[in-house]
Amino acid sequence: MKKYAARLRKIRISHEYSQEYVALKLGMSNSAYSKLEQGRTEMTLTRLVQMSEILQFNLSQFFDEEPEMEVAESVYAGYGFVTRGEFIQHVDKLHLLERQLSKILSQLPQ
Repeated sequence: MKKYAARLRKIRISHEYSQEYVALKLGMSNSAYSKLEQGRTEMTLTRLVQMSEILQFNLSQFFDEEPEMEVAESVYAGYGFVTRGEFIQHVDKLHLLERQLSKILSQLPQ
């Protein structure tokens, strides 16, 4: 099971989710979730299905020897949050738009 626990951790990290976030979505404590990722606790099928929904992975591919799991482009849609990386991208876009707007406004007649 440790092989699959490591895969879960890898998938979670690829989504830039914290253990705390996934634990919260699963309705479990951070330490209990951490034990799942470490392979110290056996995972139920129900829990694995829940995790596949949260982490957006295909269960059939998850058990392949060399899984080719694709991350959906809009994987964060529907969760009502953005990762730190996405937040920084949005802030950068907003700053660019703000500079462009200021430039346009400065060119308008008073």
